[in-house]
Amino acid sequence: MSRYFSFRFNKKANSSKQTLVLFCHFDIDASSMIKEIKEDVMLNLVPSDVVVLGYDLTEEFKTKIIENALFVSEFESFIGNISEKLDFLSISEDGSIHEIGKSEEVQFKKEMLTTGANHIFKSRKGLITSSPSYHFEKPSGDHCDKFIRASNLFTSGVEVAFLAISLLPYLSKNISRIYVDTSSISFLVSIAIQLSKQFKKKQPIIESFESYSVFEQPYGFVTSPDSLVIISATTSGGLTNTLLKDTAFSQENILTLFYSNIPSEQKGLFNISDVVDQGIISVPQEHCKFCQQGSKVIRIEGEQFLPETPKHELLVIKKVDFDLKRQNFFREFAVKGLLKFDTSPNEDWEKEHFYIDINKLLISSAESFKKSIKKKLNKHFSRDVKTVISLDDDGSLALAKEIKNQINDNSIDWVKFSEINEEELKDRSSIFVVAGAITSGRKLLATARKLRGISNLATITYFVGFSKLPSQAAFEQLEKDLCLGGFELVVLRSCSLPRFNESHKSVWDIEKEYLSAFSDTDDPLSDVDHHDPLPNLLAERTNILDAVSPNDLFLTSANGESLKLRETFAFWAGLGLDTQESSQADVYWTIQAILHDLRSKSDNGLATTYHSTLISPVCFDRFNDGVIQACLLRAARPIELNYGVDEIYSRQMTDIIVSVLQNWDNPQGEASLEFLFALWCGQLKLLNTHLKEIVNLELEGVSNDIKFLLKRLDNQINLID
Repeated sequence: MSRYFSFRFNKKANSSKQTLVLFCHFDIDASSMIKEIKEDVMLNLVPSDVVVLGYDLTEEFKTKIIENALFVSEFESFIGNISEKLDFLSISEDGSIHEIGKSEEVQFKKEMLTTGANHIFKSRKGLITSSPSYHFEKPSGDHCDKFIRASNLFTSGVEVAFLAISLLPYLSKNISRIYVDTSSISFLVSIAIQLSKQFKKKQPIIESFESYSVFEQPYGFVTSPDSLVIISATTSGGLTNTLLKDTAFSQENILTLFYSNIPSEQKGLFNISDVVDQGIISVPQEHCKFCQQGSKVIRIEGEQFLPETPKHELLVIKKVDFDLKRQNFFREFAVKGLLKFDTSPNEDWEKEHFYIDINKLLISSAESFKKSIKKKLNKHFSRDVKTVISLDDDGSLALAKEIKNQINDNSIDWVKFSEINEEELKDRSSIFVVAGAITSGRKLLATARKLRGISNLATITYFVGFSKLPSQAAFEQLEKDLCLGGFELVVLRSCSLPRFNESHKSVWDIEKEYLSAFSDTDDPLSDVDHHDPLPNLLAERTNILDAVSPNDLFLTSANGESLKLRETFAFWAGLGLDTQESSQADVYWTIQAILHDLRSKSDNGLATTYHSTLISPVCFDRFNDGVIQACLLRAARPIELNYGVDEIYSRQMTDIIVSVLQNWDNPQGEASLEFLFALWCGQLKLLNTHLKEIVNLELEGVSNDIKFLLKRLDNQINLID
């Protein structure tokens, strides 16, 4: 776990770029700090400046950091001038925050602490959200569609130390007893007490009164001015009102940590209403519209505010999940050999798994795309452009060549990104930057940094063939960063796709590891039984994985036939696409796009917080082409295929796999090897009893490859048993 807590916030309301905050409770050093900054920039682009925040930071500490030559060099290469872009803020024991060397408190303290708390609230899933099939009953008796569970937020020590800053001003020396509505916030209160340094002789007693259950039996509150009541969270201020009504506490005695809506006279630390989409509906039972619609009620009970039992749901993928925007994209680019998927991309800048063969696109008769280029050039190619910069990849060079042919102006200097020099670009007139496709926009931002010295009257136009940024929010942030100063970002086509985490292995990486362990018979340290070598198809697969083509993404059928679409594909219906011309990559792009959109949905999709949503086994029955099943198995996240969480779901999935294996030698079972491999590597999970059922199947004349994979599963079961 990182020693830092980092987030971004706006120092000024109208600022187009945000400030990066690095908070550390202890053990701050230049090496770890610059590593944290670089990782953040790689994920979130370049901030306006950086703030280092910590308890009791000194001038000596600041000097030590800014005199570290390596730190300064790396900081300035990523962020900018260190004297202008780096500030150090120290937190005092009373919770005040000031810049090192200055006595006055920073003006943006409230915005910074609120934004940081909201970041923790979102990342730690502080909001538990219902689904159309159920809603919640709070301890107060009200029914709601969401509830705040503060205990989720206290899993990281450094984040708790950050939240404690806001609590410090309320810990006056006279406090002798602190009441909390749930023991889960006692950790935060204890940390704040230690950091306040107000209680060196005797620390306050912390007691939990278990929320509303305190009113069901006598409880001996000490309601003196020396007592402080801290409520974990509220959506209405109801618990505070009840305490004021039934006890002798005053408003001054009661403080709420997280709230979305409280009366103005109540005191609250963190307003999380800005990060609660569409608000929180909380009403008395008799006015509950969810009950009227037949939604089930889950009671929030116990001192830890836990739902009665975890819920797991199934999601059936439907044709309507492939929306019109997606249909238009695939109508234009699918089944033409343009959509590719690289299972082992290079490490230059970032992993480009999904890519488009732009060179092939422009060589073909892509009239619609070329017409789009022409129209955008007519509108955005400035008359004073004298330099066109292309990114270095093949797609960008191909797009730049097409633009050059259309512009037909020999006075323009056409260069690659790797050839440009920042000094030589100073005072240049307008510049046109060409990118074939973007996944995160890092390369465009790197180009932007090299163009900081161009003429004040010049413009920069970033011209992009395809945007694959994962979300509209990511695109808007990139647009904001690139267009600061009146510049333009022009994108011809968009297809949002998931970005692969560079620190995680892909399914193909795992496949290669699993199979190579049995093919490397010369390794004396291997614990693999080499008396059981890879059978033919799996042995051939190890060679294919070194250079996978668009039709080699998946294991073959047990008969050695490549998986292909049959005559119909529901998601392409009405698009005029010839399924017989499709590649496995075309189908994989389609399924990934659908799953990506479903994960982006806050409701009715795969993006759920408290409970897990699985891809319904029905999907593997409904979409029974082997290639579609293989796409689902590899495009899904393991948690979306973990049928072991529920006996009924595991039973349903087992029945489907059994049926596939029993038809291993005909089209109904063409994905047999894919299913077995998914079980072997843990991508797909069943209950152990059901896994044994699969292993013990009696399959007549079954291929050696299926026997091999079944034996691997049998070995796994024996290890567990």
